[in-house]
Amino acid sequence: VRDCFAQNRSAMYPRQVICACFLRTYCVNLARTASNMQQIGLVFLLEPGLRWLYPAPKNFSSALLRYLGPSNTHPFMVPLFSGILLAMEKEIAAGSLPDTALDSVRETLATSLSALGDSFCSGAILPLWALGCLLLISFGMIGWAAVLTLFSFCLLSAFRVGSFWAGLRYGMAALAHLKRMDLINWVGRIKMLNAVLAAILVLRLPEMASAAVPQAMHAAGLCAVLLATVLMYRRRLPRLLFWLVATGTAIIWGTAWAQKCPLFF
Repeated sequence: VRDCFAQNRSAMYPRQVICACFLRTYCVNLARTASNMQQIGLVFLLEPGLRWLYPAPKNFSSALLRYLGPSNTHPFMVPLFSGILLAMEKEIAAGSLPDTALDSVRETLATSLSALGDSFCSGAILPLWALGCLLLISFGMIGWAAVLTLFSFCLLSAFRVGSFWAGLRYGMAALAHLKRMDLINWVGRIKMLNAVLAAILVLRLPEMASAAVPQAMHAAGLCAVLLATVLMYRRRLPRLLFWLVATGTAIIWGTAWAQKCPLFF
């Protein structure tokens, strides 16, 4: 009976379990904490798969205990990360893998995927999309900016679905396929493209401005950026504070009251 149970649990997850786990990858950061980071969201994500693998309450509770430690990875890499964990849990339920092997793999895998996601997704792809949209909007092509946004969203969704399925089907072997994609080396090339787009956008700024900005304001802006950088790294002030100050200044600058105020000229 035990062999038959292990053989049944070693098969692929049911379709409804796979869909439930994948849809919950979008919610992994909703219950983020300062101490354990994505721990609650990860447990919520894996719960349908663990409940199917371990129908006995005692075994289900033991499986949940393996995820009590802190866990954190890049949001775009969560589908691959969770798919690999579900594949490993399937092997643990079948008896082909000891449950002690999961702890070290989980921590190392989360850190590695987080570094890849930060450099490729947040450091290269997101700025590429943002700069592309800004350039299109600067030329008045708002519709094309919307098309670019929709296309980027579809690519991201395809990546999430494909990475989750690869992790779930191949387990740790999916990392070999990810390595062959050579995403790290593409980061430098994409950042060079981003630099070109940023330069073109800077050249477009004088044409977009309705009035010339005094040189004193350019100097004040440069000093403000340098001061904010020093305060962030020396005083550990949050970047959100400077973002709010910069946004508020831009809003005040754009109002009719600010244009007439002698303080700005």
